Amino acid sequence: MSLTRNKIAFTILALAAFGAACDEPRARMTDTSTVALEGAARVEVGLRMGAGELDLRAVDQEPLLEASFEFNRERNRPEVDYSLIGDKGRLQIRHARHRGFNFGTTRNRWDLRLSRAVPVDLAVDLGAGQSDLDLRGLKLERLEIDMGVGEMTLDLQGVHERSFDVKIDGGIGSGRIRLPSEVGVRVKVDGGLGSVDVHGLTKRSGAYVNDAYGNSAVTIEVDIDAGIGSLDLRCEPSARIRT
Repeated sequence: MSLTRNKIAFTILALAAFGAACDEPRARMTDTSTVALEGAARVEVGLRMGAGELDLRAVDQEPLLEASFEFNRERNRPEVDYSLIGDKGRLQIRHARHRGFNFGTTRNRWDLRLSRAVPVDLAVDLGAGQSDLDLRGLKLERLEIDMGVGEMTLDLQGVHERSFDVKIDGGIGSGRIRLPSEVGVRVKVDGGLGSVDVHGLTKRSGAYVNDAYGNSAVTIEVDIDAGIGSLDLRCEPSARIRT
């Protein structure tokens, strides 16, 4: 019995070593992708990223997406899929492979530019790492974020033309969220084992609201499951928005 177990253990280790050898770190690889709107009037966007760095920004451009990727493992090569059903586009960006073990140094960075031309329903699923989501000017219809493990900065400042809901699963780590003062904002924070720092918002009926809440035609409802870590909420006027 002991010999059989040893054989099984040896086989598992050999297979793991073989898999690691097949996907050992290489020199830096890069890839780019451009996705046209193809006449879409609105778009559903899903981002699913493992460990790495994400830089996502809303910009004025004709294509729906301009993207560049940097990685040193084949398993981290991203897949970009776009389809059009009627007047609705569906964009998915994810890793081509999700299984296996990472040994050694891993490099994985996504730089994504999304067009401000059409309304967007955005879902972001993060693994471990750092993310910077600058969504100023994006015509959001809905936003969902799973922070995963690491650090996230989310910028929603500026003027918004329509109301929308934001749902954030805090995960483990730190989150910095910048909110607009020009439209009504209500933030509800549930659970979590950590700290919540609030600036420019006041607590009312179990939620944090800004001065424009209840007085503007547009309202942003933010629901946060704080997770474990720190959360920094700031509501500032446009004059103080970073460029």
